[in-house]
Amino acid sequence: MSEVQGTLEFSVELHKFHNVDLFQRGFYQIRAALKVSPRVPHRLNVTTNDNCSFNSAGVYEGSVFSRIFQILYRNEEIAVNDCMIFKVHLLLDGERLEEALSEVDFQLKLDLHFTDNEQQLAEIVTVPLISSRTLRLHFHPRRGLHHHVPVMFDYFHLSVISVSVHASLVALHQPLISFARTGKGSWLGKGSPESVSDPSAVSVENLVFGAGYCKPVISEGSFYVPSENCLQRAHTWHRRLCRLLLAAHRGLHAYCISLRQEIPQLQLVPLESELLPVEEILNQLSIELQVSLWRKKTFTF
Repeated sequence: MSEVQGTLEFSVELHKFHNVDLFQRGFYQIRAALKVSPRVPHRLNVTTNDNCSFNSAGVYEGSVFSRIFQILYRNEEIAVNDCMIFKVHLLLDGERLEEALSEVDFQLKLDLHFTDNEQQLAEIVTVPLISSRTLRLHFHPRRGLHHHVPVMFDYFHLSVISVSVHASLVALHQPLISFARTGKGSWLGKGSPESVSDPSAVSVENLVFGAGYCKPVISEGSFYVPSENCLQRAHTWHRRLCRLLLAAHRGLHAYCISLRQEIPQLQLVPLESELLPVEEILNQLSIELQVSLWRKKTFTF
C-alpha cells in the first residue's frame, strides 16, 4: 500500500459571545481545540495572529485561548472576533484517497472558562473550566466544509458563542514528515507503544510505481526506463491526485462565488467568476507529464 501525505486547513473564527442568563459576573474565556481520530496517523499545527495575552488570542499546548472578556449584565453581547488556523497533516492510503479523507473523524471542542478573581488572570492556564461543547465536523474532500453555527453552553451557564468553520484540502504529496502510528491493543486490552514512520523510507518510486516496486541496480552513466505497467500506474496515480486537488479548489471557488452573492461587500474583492474546468486542466497536466518523460528519454539515449 502506497501512502500519501494529505494536508487540510481548518479556519475557525469566534464571532460574538451572548450572555443569555449567566449566573455570575466575571471574566470569561473560550478555548478551542481540534480533535482528529487517533486511528489515522496525523500531525496538527495551530496558529493565530497574536500571542496569548489578556487582550488577544494565542496558542497553548495545541489549544487556542481566546481573549479574556468581562460579562456584567444579562443579555450582554461581546464581539470576540478571534481567528485561528488548524493545519492537519494526514498519512493516507494512496489507493483510496477520497474515501480515506471522508472517513476521518474531526471534532471541534469548545470550552468555556470563568473566574471572578481578576488576580487569577495572571495565571491564565489555571482559570477553571465550567462548560464544554463538542462539534462533529463532516469534511468532504471535494466540497470542503463551511458552517456558521451558534454554540450554546449548558443550562447552568446559559450563553452562546457564534462560530464559523471553513476547511479545505490544500495539498497531496509524498510523505515529508514523520507520523506516530497508534499500536494495536493486545488481548489484555493494553495498547502497544506508538511507532514513528520515517518519511525517508518512502521513495518517490515506491509512491508512484507501487509499494512493491524495486528499482534495479544500474551502472554509472546508464539510464533505466520503468516498464509500461509502472508508467501506466504512475500516470493513473498522478491523474487521481490532480483531479482531487482541482475538485477541492473548484469547491472552494464555488463557495466563494455563492458567498459574494449573499454579501455585497465581498463583491469588491477581485475573484474569477468562472469555475475551474477540471477535466480540461487535468488533460493538460497529463500531456505535460508525458512530454516531460518523452524528452527525458530522448536526451538520455
